[in-house]
This record gives sequence, structure tokens and C-alpha cells, in this order.
Amino acid sequence: MRVVITGASRGIGRATALKLAADGAEALTLCDIAYLDELEALAANLRTSGCMVKTLRADMARPKEPARVITAAVKAMGGIDAIVGNAGITAPGKLAELDLETWDRIFDIDLRANWLLAKAAYPHLKKTKGSVVMLASMAGVMPQLPHGAYSPAKAALIMLTQMLAMEWAPDGIRANAVCPGFVHTSMTDTIYTQSKLSRARSKLVPLGRIAKPGDIADAIGFLLSPQASYITGQSLIVDGGLTRSILNHVPGTAATPKVK
Repeated sequence: MRVVITGASRGIGRATALKLAADGAEALTLCDIAYLDELEALAANLRTSGCMVKTLRADMARPKEPARVITAAVKAMGGIDAIVGNAGITAPGKLAELDLETWDRIFDIDLRANWLLAKAAYPHLKKTKGSVVMLASMAGVMPQLPHGAYSPAKAALIMLTQMLAMEWAPDGIRANAVCPGFVHTSMTDTIYTQSKLSRARSKLVPLGRIAKPGDIADAIGFLLSPQASYITGQSLIVDGGLTRSILNHVPGTAATPKVK
């Protein structure tokens, strides 16, 4: 398998690269805009296992970058079997106060870049009957305050993925989204290094813990694998049961009446 992964330096992107290489991926193209020394270290590590790795610095906010990434990936790997749209940003802000620049930047990176990446990859995925996995969020399934732009962008990404699945199914291309819940990554480290806050969040999760990047990478690996060959157009929520647990937190739930 030859896979393109965006936002690969750290967190879920890094864990996904490690997962796919461990599963026998033939070649990976890894790109990011920051932490490039960590990206190169990751690439060097993966090469020791026999995986061919191409690294790229790419600013996915720029309209021409996704196509450039795909062109470089095809040149390096000889083709593409899958793409993982993982690059994304967030910024808190209420809708009534959010500035246009922040709104546009979040949508440019979290939504538009993934469309352009998939669009550029389409002819290559058509040849290989490949697969697309987009990294959305549980915040795209339900609104999360105070992320006035992030939740709408991730909701749109879920719909984009479903549209890709329907349009490209006749070509044998599958497209699915993964929606992570609470995940401890370098981006969220300031939250989860606060023990009291981390424990409070963990208590909200039915499985009782915060996800590791590898938990999400396992889901991505499954959706890219032959075991998921009949799955497309789906949004897999990987959140330990959190988004389905709201009724568990309702105060004053009536006790079950006794049967006489």
C-alpha cells in the first residue's frame, strides 16, 4: 500500500504512519508544515523497517499545495493507494465574535485542503481502486463550544467524505471519515497534563480513559485495509462512547418502578 498522510509530524498523523508501516505499507508520503525535524526523524525510523518514505513541507492553507503533494507522492511512490487527510487546525471563538480571517483559515485547512487533496488524487485512486480517510471530529457530529468555526468545518468535512464516497463508488474508490473524541496529543497536552482536568474528562467517557493517538490510528488502519473493503460513506466515531452517553449524565433520573 502506498499512502499519503498530511499532518504527519505528530499525534494522530505520526501514529498512523507507524501503524501503516507496521502493517506492511510499501511506501508513505508524509507532509506537514511544522516540526519538520520530528517528521524527518519519523521517516528515518520507518525506513529501518523497509518502508520507502518521502517527506514534504506543505502549507495546506495554500490552494496549490494539495496538488503539489499528490504530484510529488506519485513521483516518489509510483502511484497512490490511499490518502489520509489528517492536517487540521482549531481556534476557539464564538460565532458573534469570530473574525473572518480565523473562519476562513479553519475552513481552508480543515475542509478545502482535503477536497483539493482528494481531487488531485482521484485519477490515481481510480487506477488502484483506492481509499480515502478524512480526519473529522466528534465536534463535527455535535456542536462543541466555543469552537464556532471548527465544528461547522468538521461537519462539512463529514459531508464532503460522504459525497466522495457516493461519487467515486462506481470507480471502486472508498471514502470514510474518522471522528475522534478526547485524544491526548501534543496539541492537547496542556489539557491532559493537568491531572484534575484530565481525570474530570476521563470520567465523562464511558470507557473511562482518554484516547491515545494509536487508538485513532488503529481505526484508520482498519478502514484502509481489505477487511473494510465493503465499507464506504461512513463516519466512525472513536470516542470511547462519549457522544452516546449524554443520558448517563442527566441529573435526577427516575428510578425504575418496582414490579408488584
